[in-house]
Amino acid sequence: MADDDVQIGRQFGIFLRRADRYYASLRSPNGLDLERAEYILLSRIASGGPARLSALADHVCLDLSTVSRQVDALEAAGLVTRTPDPTDRRAVLVGATRTGVEVFDRNRDRWQSAMRDLLAGWTAAERAEFARLFTRINDTMAELGQEKR
Repeated sequence: MADDDVQIGRQFGIFLRRADRYYASLRSPNGLDLERAEYILLSRIASGGPARLSALADHVCLDLSTVSRQVDALEAAGLVTRTPDPTDRRAVLVGATRTGVEVFDRNRDRWQSAMRDLLAGWTAAERAEFARLFTRINDTMAELGQEKR
């Protein structure tokens, strides 16, 4: 294995652990209101519009039962509602409530502010290159994940 492969693997593992810790550090009384999994799911619902549970599960790369439990929690908190799918009355669509959109917007703004703080010492060119490469690795992981299904 090449030295850069070892270094990339090591840094990727460190990134995953530090990203979780960083997100958790933002969950203060004046910080983020949502757990990471709730934020990811509410983000899709609030910004993408109502969706079936199966589409949400596919989007967040989790099994249907896990997403169903998370939607139950978001619904109990008054952040989402379930309505019959007009194209198939057997299915339901999960949509954000007004409160859900407000909570999502507040959390998104705080998260984006934290990202700006994190990258404050980077030049515009470095941020653009990082965004390009980060998008590339996410796209590659999505493609490889589809192949393994």
